[in-house]
Amino acid sequence: MRFLKENSYDVVKLFINQIGIAIFSMALYSAVSIAWPGDGGMSSWAQVIISVFAILFYLVLIYTAMWEIGAKDKIKVDGGRMKQFNLKGILMGLLANVPNFLLCGLAALFMGIYLINGVEWLKGVFAILNLIFGFIESMYLGVVINIFPIAEGATAHAADIVYFNRTLAYLIMPMLTVGVTGLGYWLGFKEFRVFSLANRNKNN
Repeated sequence: MRFLKENSYDVVKLFINQIGIAIFSMALYSAVSIAWPGDGGMSSWAQVIISVFAILFYLVLIYTAMWEIGAKDKIKVDGGRMKQFNLKGILMGLLANVPNFLLCGLAALFMGIYLINGVEWLKGVFAILNLIFGFIESMYLGVVINIFPIAEGATAHAADIVYFNRTLAYLIMPMLTVGVTGLGYWLGFKEFRVFSLANRNKNN
């Protein structure tokens, strides 16, 4: 609880960055759909390219933010104002992704129960949750729907299984950002810049 209180601003900022990228991703999907509508909607390759671009942009954004936090903490630790905590970046990443884990976890649970027992109202709740996490994690959309496509002429049950698999993918994908927040913080604390060698050669 103390950790969350001391780092709540940065944790919330990480989640806000995610929402910003999600809106940016939806704008890209919409723009490409309007520009090249086609007969069957946006092509698979366009969906994947937009999704990969949005994911990479998002990862660079949170990496940079965590690098700066790590570098600032290094100064505090050297000055004796705080204790070193190497897992801080990972913990911040986990906390920032709580909404993703919670929404996708509940959605997977409800859809799983529906697939087993056929409780209709659970499918309705899943649909609402799917709408929410599908938006806030829209940077993963193009990748996920092409890894788990719905076959033409698929039965309703087969489609529901695909939606369940997609939900599991949305549940797992945020772990990538957790890894990047941990790496960014650690490299920032070590004051190691990824492009330091290139910058040194340019200066020479």
